[in-house]
Formats: sequence, structure tokens, C-alpha cells
Amino acid sequence: MAEDYKAFNIYKPANGFVWTRERLIYILIGIPFLTVAFVLYILKVPEKEIPGWFAWIIGIPMFIAFIGGFINVWFPEQLKGRMEGKLIFEKEKITVDNEVFLTQNLKYVEIVQNDHKGRFIIRNGADGAFSQGCNNYLKIRLLDNEERKVLFQIKQPGELLQISNQLNFYIEQGLMTKEARNNILNYTS
Repeated sequence: MAEDYKAFNIYKPANGFVWTRERLIYILIGIPFLTVAFVLYILKVPEKEIPGWFAWIIGIPMFIAFIGGFINVWFPEQLKGRMEGKLIFEKEKITVDNEVFLTQNLKYVEIVQNDHKGRFIIRNGADGAFSQGCNNYLKIRLLDNEERKVLFQIKQPGELLQISNQLNFYIEQGLMTKEARNNILNYTS
């Protein structure tokens, strides 16, 4: 059922490098390969002269990485940023992290729904097979052609159905087409 307003969490990606479980796993796999390549091809140590304990030094991090990779797949992906602020859809305004945009001051509203929390993602490799639902965005264009884009989290499938009244109002105001609304709400034509 549609409400007068609906709030979503805003996702803000990190500006710099972020350590994640996946990146640690790749390092644990990469360092032994680089070590072997260094010993065999740069130092040119014959294979017969390499001590037996060297295999243990290389094998243990790789074993930990492979086990960690298999375990990590069943966890949610680790965010490379933080959840901060609220995105609030209302009929006559959109609030982005305490900044209010009246619909009369907007030219265009675009909402793209790519993801929801808990969705299974096969392409993520060792980063976790379940999405955090943060790959969704709102893009608005103001009357002066300035664009604002914000990523937000959808916690459950169909959660955007709760803003169908607001979307219909945006159509009436000429901020969005019916086709765009249907795509947002996953309607078929």
C-alpha cells in the first residue's frame, strides 16, 4: 500500500581504498604465487634445492584463502562505504540527506532499481553472494540543469511499490514518464 512518504537509507561509497574480506582473500592467494615466481624465475633457484618447509609457507595462506573464499560466499557482500542519511520521497518534495527539493523546482526525476538486500548475486566471486541492496540510485535535474545523484538501499523486493502515489504525482508534474514508472515498479507492458 502506498503511503504519503517513504524513507530509504542513503549509501555513500568510500573515497579511498577499503579493506574487505574479499581483498584479503585475494592477497592470501596472490602472495604465495608471487613468492613462487620470485624464487623460481628471479632468484632462479632450482626446484630440487627448495626446502620442504617452503611448501608449507606457501600452502598455508593459500589453504586459508580458499577456505575463507568458500565461507565468504555465503555472507552478504561487504560494503565499500557507509549508510548515512535518509532519502525521503513525498508528493511535493524529495528530501536527500536534509536537503529538500520541491517538485516545482525540478525538471526531471530518474529512479533506477538494480538491487535489493539479500538478492543472490552470482557474479560477486568471493565478495559474498548476497547483496546489500545499495546499487539503486535517484537522479534529479533541477531547473538550472544541475544534476544530483544519490545511491540508496532497498531492503526488500517490491519496496518501491510504496512510493507509487509519489511516482504518479511526478508523472502528472511532467517529471517522469509512465514507462519509467512502470520500469521502477517492475510492471510489464
